[in-house]
Amino acid sequence: MEHDIVVHVWSDIACPWSWIGKHRLEKGIEESGQKVAVEYHSYQLQPDAGAPVPFATSLSMKHFSADEVSEVLASTTELAAAEGLTINWDKVTEVNTFLAHQLVYAAKSRGETPEEAALLGAQAFERLYVAHFTEGRNLADTDELIDIAADLGLDHDDVADELESGEHAGSVRADISSARSLGIEGVPFYVVGGKFGISGAQPASVYADAIQRAMAEMQVAHAQEVPVEQD
Repeated sequence: MEHDIVVHVWSDIACPWSWIGKHRLEKGIEESGQKVAVEYHSYQLQPDAGAPVPFATSLSMKHFSADEVSEVLASTTELAAAEGLTINWDKVTEVNTFLAHQLVYAAKSRGETPEEAALLGAQAFERLYVAHFTEGRNLADTDELIDIAADLGLDHDDVADELESGEHAGSVRADISSARSLGIEGVPFYVVGGKFGISGAQPASVYADAIQRAMAEMQVAHAQEVPVEQD
């Protein structure tokens, strides 16, 4: 299936706004009426994260007051719920997501075409978001990730070997490097049709508008390339 527009998305599995933005983007694509391919790329907001720490504790350590922490968690929970997503903050920990991003690439590697690989990557991101924010699983733990891989229909032993060897680590680093080259300093971040950059989890209408504008510009550019026959 050919797509009119490609949207490249940089996300971190430990970022609730990346999860919220994923679902808003899906609504925006539907609103746009265009055929859109979505390619998810890895990013780490906390690349130096060590042992898992309760998320609320992590916010407190970043000089947020108890009231500010409560307000942030409550508002984010409410916005996620509006997208049909469940966040159980009492279970969520701040973890290093580098290994989890490698699982996304393990899933992508099973795709026989770029389109299939992109779809498998999106499915892996979604499963990992649920594991992290709803189920409160430790995404820095290899055994947990192998179990999640099985949920995605991936072979248990093959994924174990790939995570242990770091087979997909280079792909994750390349995504992070490309984000730096584009000046991306936070996620989610979207590049629509190679023309428009969108930062943060925006309303669905923002994505729909960007997709439609990118499509219109592509059509104009294509029209200008078509030679005009002269008598």
